[in-house]
Amino acid sequence: MLDQNTFMETVREVSEIMRTASEPLSREEILSYFVAMELNETQKEMVLEYLLKPERDAVSQKGTVDSDASEEEIIDEDLLEEEEGALESEETSELPDSPVFRMYLEEVGGISLCTPEELQRLYGQLLEGDDGVIGRISENWMHRILEQVKRLSVSVEDFSDVVQEGNMALFMKLSELCGSNTAPTDVEAMLDQAVEATMKGYIDEITGEDDVENAVVGKVTLVNEARKYLMEQNGQEPSIRELAKYTKMSASELRDMLDFIQKAEDSAKDRR
Repeated sequence: MLDQNTFMETVREVSEIMRTASEPLSREEILSYFVAMELNETQKEMVLEYLLKPERDAVSQKGTVDSDASEEEIIDEDLLEEEEGALESEETSELPDSPVFRMYLEEVGGISLCTPEELQRLYGQLLEGDDGVIGRISENWMHRILEQVKRLSVSVEDFSDVVQEGNMALFMKLSELCGSNTAPTDVEAMLDQAVEATMKGYIDEITGEDDVENAVVGKVTLVNEARKYLMEQNGQEPSIRELAKYTKMSASELRDMLDFIQKAEDSAKDRR
């Protein structure tokens, strides 16, 4: 079974290599990076189609807008919503006005979507081991991935990369489900969860939210342990000055940490 993290990291690396290479990579050169993963023929074609897609070059520009573009070249949001009813949303965002988002909408608009019944039949074939339906299912999930990205309030410059992460997460989950004993009625929920979790994880990674959260937790733990230690040593609640000397933190930051700890303790008492 493919390791999802290794596979997606390899896709990112190869995508970056292709972007910066002085000459285009051949199909064989691209696949050489995936040799150890022992992809089947369908998986190879999916990877090649994804990485060699002509639109990928335009997407890699991350939403830059030509300042000389005329107003006629800008498709207004109302028209897009009319043409792509499935993507209607009450949320406001910069995305509907970006060239990258319009490009994705145009691509989705050219796809003949399956009915819910047809899609369920495709899921059934997938679960029976037919990996030939992965491409068709993926096409039908493009608009869903766009909807999820819009709900995550992604910036224009990160939009393409987050969509890429969602597409690859979908591909990985479909490959995992192929030939499995999963109930057909569970497939969509599992795909939704896999795509959203991967995109959220990537957003956290690029915005540094995980690092910030871990840093805050680390500081709270440090202050709490320092407080307990000094109380044992001195027999009384330590002062801000004593804590600052021990932890090497500023007085203002310590006050914030102590306030956080106090609220957490109060909340814990309320739950008892």
